[in-house]
Amino acid sequence: MDDRPSLMRGLAHELRDALSPIRAAIDLLRLRNFDTEVSRRVAEKVDRGLDCALAAVDAFVAADQCENGTLTVEVAPNSLDQILESARTALAPLFAGRSQRVEVARSTRAVEAMADAAKSLRVVSAMLEQASAVAPPRSAIEVHAAAGESGPEIRVRFPIETPDSVGESWFESYSARARGSRMALRTARHVMKLQRGSLDLALRSAGAGELVAAFAPVGAAGVFARPEDARPAAANDGGSTATGPGPARTRILIVEDSTEVRSIYREALAALGYTVSEAGNAEEALRTTVEAAPDVALIDIHLPGMNGYRLAQTLKARARSSMRLVMLSGMTLDDTTLRLSRNAGFDDCIDKAAGPKALHALLQTPSGSHGPAAYR
Repeated sequence: MDDRPSLMRGLAHELRDALSPIRAAIDLLRLRNFDTEVSRRVAEKVDRGLDCALAAVDAFVAADQCENGTLTVEVAPNSLDQILESARTALAPLFAGRSQRVEVARSTRAVEAMADAAKSLRVVSAMLEQASAVAPPRSAIEVHAAAGESGPEIRVRFPIETPDSVGESWFESYSARARGSRMALRTARHVMKLQRGSLDLALRSAGAGELVAAFAPVGAAGVFARPEDARPAAANDGGSTATGPGPARTRILIVEDSTEVRSIYREALAALGYTVSEAGNAEEALRTTVEAAPDVALIDIHLPGMNGYRLAQTLKARARSSMRLVMLSGMTLDDTTLRLSRNAGFDDCIDKAAGPKALHALLQTPSGSHGPAAYR
């Protein structure tokens, strides 16, 4: 398998590098108690803008993988009710902005299916976003997770403001899609096929439509579309499985060639109570691990000279086995990135644009318990 990043994944890396200091700066402002009503509102707007930008980056990368056949899924028994609720909560600002109501029909019993939780969340989000786009303002969108006659499914029913805008063009490739259709729906349909399910559009009447995602039931026989080496990693047997010392006693080494990213992370992590040292390249990092004896090494991959993968391998061989290695990823956290991080010896992986507070949350969990974690 060719692990070289595609043009789209390379673009995603560059955008994450650019957005990372913005997220960290917002975290730092909050930690410094810039908590007037105006600053809170501004911070929330910046957060939402960053979330939208990163979601768009991930959508383009997934669409690129869909087109070139490299998209994979990790299926396991998952609650469709929880996936649906997570999507509805995440998109609440979108519906509020259009004064739309989301009416959830509750099932009498929990609905489970064989699904990749993260990618299925994107599927349902794409369904809800499309429903919001074609439904009139101040209208109601009905959603429902049900066992179904042929298997577990999620249904999204919506009124249609402009009937001519609805059709199979929603699922066409990016280069051929009709104006106004959502690129994410083609990727969503591809994900459902990989999960041995389907995603279809039904026109209930001239003024109403329904998107239906049908999943494979729990216990379904057969092989899902998943390469063996894309399975989640188990906890590192050689690493620490405890949460480690509290923030005030935890020493973190930041290995990052961008001075801007490094400095804003240093300030924010120090404000959170960590003892922070830093290095701009792998050689400095190797010296600093001897001098500062960090508990955690936060490592960027695209370093000058020795890259982050080789640095992680070297640290695993040389350093204390209890040192926790966290990959600071500017790449989209897809199966390829997580596999490479695991093979290099990283215990966890965090999106560079997730910010210091997300790293703080990660460090409150046992090392490797997310195997490696895909924090966004």
